[in-house]
Amino acid sequence: MSLNKLFSGFAIFIITVIFTGCISNFSQEDSNPELGEIGDVNVVITVDTSAKYQYVRGFGGMDVAWRNFPRTSARDTELMYNPDTGLGLNILRIMIMPWNTDINTTMKELVSNDRPDYYENVKIVNKYGGYVLASPWTPPAAWKSNNSHNTRNNGRLRPAHYQDYADYLKAFALDMYQNGAPIYAVSIQNEPNYEVDYDGCLWSQNEMRDFFLQTGRFTEGVRGYGGGKEIPFVLTMNGESANHPNINDAALNNPQSRAAIDLIGRHTYGNRLNRYGRAIDHPTDPKEVWMTEHNINSGNAAGYPNDSKWNYVWKLMNDIDLSIRLNDESAFIWWAAKRFYSFIGDGQWGTAEGRILPRGHAISHYAKFANETYRVYAFAEGTAANGDNISTRNFNTLLDNIDGLTARATAFVSQDGNTISLVMFTPTSINGSGGVDMGTVKIQLPDDFIINEARAMRSSNNNYAKWEDVHVCEDKNSALVLLPRGHILSVRFTR
Repeated sequence: MSLNKLFSGFAIFIITVIFTGCISNFSQEDSNPELGEIGDVNVVITVDTSAKYQYVRGFGGMDVAWRNFPRTSARDTELMYNPDTGLGLNILRIMIMPWNTDINTTMKELVSNDRPDYYENVKIVNKYGGYVLASPWTPPAAWKSNNSHNTRNNGRLRPAHYQDYADYLKAFALDMYQNGAPIYAVSIQNEPNYEVDYDGCLWSQNEMRDFFLQTGRFTEGVRGYGGGKEIPFVLTMNGESANHPNINDAALNNPQSRAAIDLIGRHTYGNRLNRYGRAIDHPTDPKEVWMTEHNINSGNAAGYPNDSKWNYVWKLMNDIDLSIRLNDESAFIWWAAKRFYSFIGDGQWGTAEGRILPRGHAISHYAKFANETYRVYAFAEGTAANGDNISTRNFNTLLDNIDGLTARATAFVSQDGNTISLVMFTPTSINGSGGVDMGTVKIQLPDDFIINEARAMRSSNNNYAKWEDVHVCEDKNSALVLLPRGHILSVRFTR
């Protein structure tokens, strides 16, 4: 694989050694002159691994099984989940359909007519050590108060059918296992607090609590799979809230129902900046919070062709930053992994069927550098290339702004402590203007971390996922990189 290097020539290398005390393996033949040259340090980003936050399990997308959505083929899944030749995603969210009270009949119909690669897609994710979450949009209509798949007329699951529904979800998990496609987790409801005309079911806080009080961890006895290994049972997830996650308060406040819930799911369509401490901070039974669905597109035919353009990746990157850095969430899952506004094209609005889109290249930075890590503290000091002092006005905002132009940098450490990674990006507006040029950035690692190997991946407009070496300093405890505006740069250090 060819390497994109940061220097334009040997003379620059000599100057860099004199003024920065850094060493490099770069050669003139491998230079990348369009990036310019490393000069005096503008900004120092210091990584502190002693300040450890949430476990970051991973990143992924949704395979939508509705008939009005494109099919996700095994080839598509391979392209998105292969960590070497693909995007390196590691979480897949799939739909549980409500067509019959007998889940086996439903699955035969689904695989035969609509989603022939349903099992195979799960197998591919498992092959690469990933995780699969299965989410139902509604229980079967026969068990609901309105006898319908939608939420009209206050459509809810009748308490008399709580156990029937638990058995239904357990039977789904067993069917997946028996077909060689075991799943990691199953939730009880997609958006229980959102009224819809399509498939849906309303649940109150107390109803979700009472469901788990009656059924317990209903997946006991059905083995699951995740992280490359079999697990004793499929994990359970409470209802995945449409907006604020506090609809889970009642279930988490009760020790018995809390013990039956393994994961908390939430969506960020409203009340986005909400760290759910009730789940995360419990002293004896903390829960991972997963952001299991969000979607941003232009909303109309005039804007749809823009959603697959480079300058629209910043909405996605800002979205991920909110979940991971500000909300302390452990997973980020995008709605409809295969769509013109998503990771690979569906052949609509100017996209090519099955081709990686800019948003796919963008999320791959998190997928390849932050999967299965702990987020750790990182702070910046210095001045941007235009002379502005670094502060939350231009770096690591504390606000929710999907169109924000502040530079971002988030640091992660591997479970064994031997690898430190950073994902950094400098968003622009959708017309390419604005943004922060961070100039030459020095990454300062903890004192006891001596760099043995360093690699980076860079993406910018029409120049995606290019691997490059890193300019390691003589102390082997720090490194220099260039971070102009409009770039995503991810760096991995191994000691």
